Amino acid sequence: MRMNGISRFLLAGSLFSLLPLVSAAQPAIHSASAEFLLAESAMPVLPDSPGFVRSAALKVPAENESTLDAADGAPVVKTNVAEKHARIIQPGQQAQPLTPGDKLIFSIHNQTRPMSPVNWVVSAGLSHLRDGRPHYGTDSGAFGERLGAAALKQGTQSILVFGVFASLFHEDPRYYRQGNSHPFMKRAVYAASRIVITRTDSGQPSINWARICGMAGSAAMTNLYYPERDTGLNPTLRSYGDSFVTGAATNELREFMADAIAMIRRKR
Repeated sequence: MRMNGISRFLLAGSLFSLLPLVSAAQPAIHSASAEFLLAESAMPVLPDSPGFVRSAALKVPAENESTLDAADGAPVVKTNVAEKHARIIQPGQQAQPLTPGDKLIFSIHNQTRPMSPVNWVVSAGLSHLRDGRPHYGTDSGAFGERLGAAALKQGTQSILVFGVFASLFHEDPRYYRQGNSHPFMKRAVYAASRIVITRTDSGQPSINWARICGMAGSAAMTNLYYPERDTGLNPTLRSYGDSFVTGAATNELREFMADAIAMIRRKR
């Protein structure tokens, strides 16, 4: 597939931007984790930061508790510890610190979750039904090409956002769910805003540079495998914008899906 000059420029820029990342990314968390430091300091910590979650979990044990055995007869501390590579941190859960290596594994795990293939099929199916981008046609072979393109784009985006750039900018790639103790509108705005706002590894608020840069790189790389009519500056910018809309909608599901499931169970 031929690429025009603008496509080559976008692709080259996205690839060269990744070269210094291995040397630039340094571990933001040492053996004494940032969560313990925040919990013990006098600095105010926001509710969706790892430090707040750790201190709150130590005081208020939640469901599915795990017991940490203390040595020399010391009191046993019960905490609700989230899995190391959990994508969503539930209210009251203790979030474990992530090193750059952990974030790379996290980005791979994100694409091996049961819902990932469902997302690929839905994305490819909607594009196929309306013969939209990427324009591979409308036959059965075209659907297969769309399915492969959707998996490749989402996989590339996951590695860039959660693995590469989250390490480079020392950002926490997980979603911290607020839960039904907060008003509905506050939760809705919060969920959508996590596309452009996040927390650093130390729990401080930050622009979500990992998502902004990672989605740009993933959109630029579609010039490698999309049909020629879907490559170039304008199609790439549309793909980039679609990533923000899809990401915001996904965060809304992460915030409210558990409530919807609980409501359905109560009605049975």
